[in-house]
Amino acid sequence: MNRNNESSVPVLMLFEVGRLYGKIYKRCDKIFKEKSFPFEMDQIPVLMRLYYKGAASQQEIYSGLQRDKASVNRTISVLLKKNIVEVIQDVTDKRKTIVELTASGKKLAMQANTILEEFDASLSSAFTKEERKQFHSLMLRLMDSVTLT
Repeated sequence: MNRNNESSVPVLMLFEVGRLYGKIYKRCDKIFKEKSFPFEMDQIPVLMRLYYKGAASQQEIYSGLQRDKASVNRTISVLLKKNIVEVIQDVTDKRKTIVELTASGKKLAMQANTILEEFDASLSSAFTKEERKQFHSLMLRLMDSVTLT
C-alpha cells in the first residue's frame, strides 16, 4: 500500500489521535503521581465530572463521560471507600442513587483541577493563541461528528 495514497489519511489520523491521547494520558498520570495525588488518571474524569457539574446519578456520570457502567461503578466504589464521594438514594426515584462529592472530595477535586490547568497551559504553549482557538474548534467539530451507538 502506498503511504502517500489519499485513502490512507483517515487511518493515519486515527492512529495519530490515539497516539496523542496515549501520550497525554500517560504524562498526566505521571504528573499526578509526582504530586502524590491519591488517584490514578482513570478515576480523575469521574471526580472532575462531579466537581464541575455537581451531584449526579451513576447513569448521568457514565453517559456524560461516555464510559462503560462497570468502570464508573468501580471508580465510585474507590472514591466512596476513601470518603471522597457519598452515595445517597434519590428522593423521587428510590431505584436511583445520586453521587456527590464530600467536603474532602471537593478539596481534592480543586487540587486536581489546578494540576490539570497547569498541564493544559504547558500543552497549549505549543500553539499560538490563534492556533489554540483553531485546534479547539477542530476538536469540537470532530467530537460532534463522532456518534456512539
